[in-house]
Amino acid sequence: MSLVTMSVIYANYFWSLRRSGAGIFGPHSGDLLGTIVALAVAQVVLTVAVAIFSPKEAKVPRDERDKLIDLRASRFAYLALAGSVACACFFGGFNPPIIFDTNALLFILVVVEVLRSGCQIIQYRRGS
Repeated sequence: MSLVTMSVIYANYFWSLRRSGAGIFGPHSGDLLGTIVALAVAQVVLTVAVAIFSPKEAKVPRDERDKLIDLRASRFAYLALAGSVACACFFGGFNPPIIFDTNALLFILVVVEVLRSGCQIIQYRRGS
């Protein structure tokens, strides 16, 4: 659920940046605010829908397996985040505009979160 909503909503945001006349260097704070609000609303609505349609799963506490899978996925995402931030710091030395830096860091955070969610799905499918 989180993977799909983040992928769709942020893909729309980054695609609109690319399509806009100002490119990734122009001001897009209104688009970013709308994206964040849309993501929050979509995730709350989907979480409530899941709780309504499958109340047993919503009340089940997390067991050790769930915690281990979450830990592994977070560790993998942290490594990706650390490497990506190191690359962003390197490219920040070329003195790009602040809007480019902001969107690049947001893109890194989105990709890392999608990786974390994807890693969780893969581990659940593998039965880890």
